[in-house]
Amino acid sequence: MKRNLYLNVQDKETALQNFLSAFEDISPKKEWIPVTESLGRITAEASYARYSSPSYNSCAMDGIAVISSHTKNASEDCPVLLAPEKDYLEVDTGDMIRPPYDAVIMAEDLIEAEGGFRIIAPTHPFAHVRAIGEDIVTQEMVLPSRHEIRAIDISVLISAGIHEIPVIKRPVVGIIPTGDEMIDYRETPEDGRIIETNSWMFQNLVTENHGVGRRYPIIKDDPVKIRSVVSDAVQDCDIVIINAGSSAGRDDYTVHAIRDLGEVLTHGVAIKPGKPVILGKVQGKPVIGLPGYPVSAYLTFVEFVVPVMHLFIQQNARPPKRVPAKLSKTLMSGLKYEEYVRVKLGIVEGELIASPLERGAGASMSLVRADGFCVIPQNREGIAAHETVLVELVRDMEQIGKTLVLIGSHDLILDVINDRMMEETKDMCLSSTHVGSLSGLIALKKKEAHLAPTHLLDEKDGSYNRTITQEMFPDEKMVIIKGVRRRQGWIVKPGNPLSIGNISDITPEVRYINRQRGAGTRVLFDYLLKKEGIPTKNIRGYEHEAATHMSVAVAVQKDNADVGMGIYSCARALGLDFIDVTFEEYDFVTYASYLELPFVQEFLKILRSDAFKAKLEALGGYSCEETGNLIYL
Repeated sequence: MKRNLYLNVQDKETALQNFLSAFEDISPKKEWIPVTESLGRITAEASYARYSSPSYNSCAMDGIAVISSHTKNASEDCPVLLAPEKDYLEVDTGDMIRPPYDAVIMAEDLIEAEGGFRIIAPTHPFAHVRAIGEDIVTQEMVLPSRHEIRAIDISVLISAGIHEIPVIKRPVVGIIPTGDEMIDYRETPEDGRIIETNSWMFQNLVTENHGVGRRYPIIKDDPVKIRSVVSDAVQDCDIVIINAGSSAGRDDYTVHAIRDLGEVLTHGVAIKPGKPVILGKVQGKPVIGLPGYPVSAYLTFVEFVVPVMHLFIQQNARPPKRVPAKLSKTLMSGLKYEEYVRVKLGIVEGELIASPLERGAGASMSLVRADGFCVIPQNREGIAAHETVLVELVRDMEQIGKTLVLIGSHDLILDVINDRMMEETKDMCLSSTHVGSLSGLIALKKKEAHLAPTHLLDEKDGSYNRTITQEMFPDEKMVIIKGVRRRQGWIVKPGNPLSIGNISDITPEVRYINRQRGAGTRVLFDYLLKKEGIPTKNIRGYEHEAATHMSVAVAVQKDNADVGMGIYSCARALGLDFIDVTFEEYDFVTYASYLELPFVQEFLKILRSDAFKAKLEALGGYSCEETGNLIYL
């Protein structure tokens, strides 16, 4: 089959407008459902009360029902004695108030006396009485049309005598995953196989946007089968999503299926990630081909599927909340696309800082970690560090304001600390961006982080972190929060088949995976090379960089490298062998003034806790004799 070509890539706004215009005749359908099952549904028309609430004059307080005119002369100087049956009846909250009684005096305002109660103040008609229709009046509008029903609304509807309610019928969205390499999540993935997850994400996104998701089984890359399933789905669903196969690859058949069955309106939109999206029309219904990479799939769903779903429910999407933030590092971009960049957010000295996350279309964890998105506009080469950008939030600002921002070196203990912090505080969390020790200290100096995790070796005396901190912050009151001593060494395959024992064993035939520039592990490796007189050109893979210790371990496990330098806990986690090189000190640098911040205090509390130390012991390769100690510089 002929490869697909993006001959007419459109800008996002034009593509979306043309797509929605093709379905201007879509109108919402109505269905009646029990009020008790209506949570989250959207009303199709206004609802009117059948009953008044309350339907009778109701006592609002425990006390006595009285005839208000009998109390008009009461005062402290001239109390009035009320006799039972004649002047009052004892009542409880909710009791009916019948004539001639027309008011209630609260129990705490009564003075017991022989023959009844003595009162020292008059009351007035309907005092502490809920009058008929005080809350709801018969034929009053309870809910308007196009209203999303809440829990409190259901209570009021029932009080008003409404048992069934007309709501907008939710659009049924067919979700068709495709790909020879895809397997069900209940299967064990082997090399060359990928667990299919996008359809589950789509189904829940559909639910979030007032639709009903209908997942189809995974369809192999067979154009006849894909076309057949799409044809059936169009009959049964209001909208159809075909996932994967939308690009220009040899086995990408989505565009052909849509073209054979109907009309391709757009193939290719100038956004990154998400360019291969297909917008089509089959038998008058929207059919959308979404890219297979998770980030691309998510973004294109939000940008193109959600708006067309709103046509069926006739409800405008809530406008996204955007806030200004300072970008922590420069972002480069191509001119051809509008690029969406995931960011972590934190407030440092009153300023909102946006730290970019992994930008790859397949980096689904970046969606989990992201607090928001910033957009690099089309026809712009990028955004410079420290420039103010608008961030579209996916997390509440209140929670972001309780985020401890760490930028610097990576270690598994950061995940442990974050988990403990969430468990202990319920609302504080830790945001960690892994850029290497040196870059972390630079971010701290620019007041873009609260803490900088670091493990930088001083080649002169073999100490860690103190010298570089003093050099970079000569006029500041700084603190080193002692973290852990950890085993650093060579991560190799089980059995150490290449007999790696020291750096001289990393010959030009051995594939090495390095850490990024500025990482403490990279500094240590370069130091060892220099010490042994080994030029970097002799290291096969010196330019092959990984951002974390775990990434190094995975590269060795999956045979992308023979050896890499990293920490013992990562090697152990993946069942790899480990050869010790040194014990290094992994610490946290901060300003002395930051120690008073609530989340830094919580951070220190966790570091010093027995639960944290027990977790380190379980991970292996750590020593925590000094953990949580403070060194003032």
